Amino acid sequence: MASIQRVESPLTGSISYRAQVRVKGRPALSETFPNRKEAKDWAASVEAAIREGGHFPHMRAKRMTFAGLADRYRTSVLADVKASSKATREQHLKWFAEFFLGQTVAEITPDRVAEARDALAAETFSRGKVRTLKGKEVPPKAYKRSGATVNRYLATLSHMFTMGVREWRLIDRNPIRDITKKKEARGRVRFLSDDERESLLKACANCAWKPLHTLVLLAISTGARRGELINLTWSNLDLKTARATVYETKNGETRVLPLVGRALEALRELKLQGSAKSEFVFPAPSNFPEPYTNFDSVWYDTLRAAHIENFRFHDLRHTCASYLASQGASLLEIADVLGHKTMSMVKRYSHLAQSHKVTAIEKMATERGL
Repeated sequence: MASIQRVESPLTGSISYRAQVRVKGRPALSETFPNRKEAKDWAASVEAAIREGGHFPHMRAKRMTFAGLADRYRTSVLADVKASSKATREQHLKWFAEFFLGQTVAEITPDRVAEARDALAAETFSRGKVRTLKGKEVPPKAYKRSGATVNRYLATLSHMFTMGVREWRLIDRNPIRDITKKKEARGRVRFLSDDERESLLKACANCAWKPLHTLVLLAISTGARRGELINLTWSNLDLKTARATVYETKNGETRVLPLVGRALEALRELKLQGSAKSEFVFPAPSNFPEPYTNFDSVWYDTLRAAHIENFRFHDLRHTCASYLASQGASLLEIADVLGHKTMSMVKRYSHLAQSHKVTAIEKMATERGL
């Protein structure tokens, strides 16, 4: 059924080996390899698939484009994931579709994936918009993707190819498994000082999108994620009992957020101002029925107005956790507020609670005469 033929190039004299597998009623399958072992291994894998009644992944992978595989992944996999995760993965697939434009699945080899990984890491992008300073236009700051972000892109790609291996039988091996992931920086803890917090809230109150002030107060007081907050509807809120229910969370569990202090007051005022005309608490100005999911330009303009650097919206979540730790909350309590299932993510705040730990130990030692 399989044959291995030694081939010598008439021009260079180099030697290669062509493996061919013939099946009655089907076109012959063949591949060329630099050595006999690889040729025999390939032929054996094809023969094994035939014996098991399987498909011919090598042939199908040559016929299907990367774009076709991505479309199938969107239809059969992304259709069942939550909206926030779907949007992120769609963004990843769009980037890879442009990089692998016109290529078949068979052409997406580990070396091509490595090229894509390096291109992702090297590419620059900007946040915010062009602003005028002293009569001159100042472009927004350029950024590069972090190692963690590049790895998240690769994770989406890897899952798609895993489906291609296990369920769709298009390829024999996931090419992403054979490349090295980018080194990820240790999780940082950037949080607002008291002065920075008040400066940011003041800038939010004076920014172009007024609900940003309420959104930031909510983020600091609840520790909820950006997507959880921006997709809140008024039906999720009970302003009488002062709580909000988040149904779409990262870990898939429903979570209740307590509404307190200035955040609760700001929500009540926002509702009185007419925001409740939309079902969403934070609707987009240009498209009132939809949530304002992409408010980055307003956010970064506001940070500049507040003279705050090296700060992301997600750092408001760190700010909440850090404030809790400094007030003596335990790591278990912080994990519960943030909605973490494990303690590993909240250990980064443990150093902020050291003074309270010392106080507790000293109190115990004094009471026990130690």
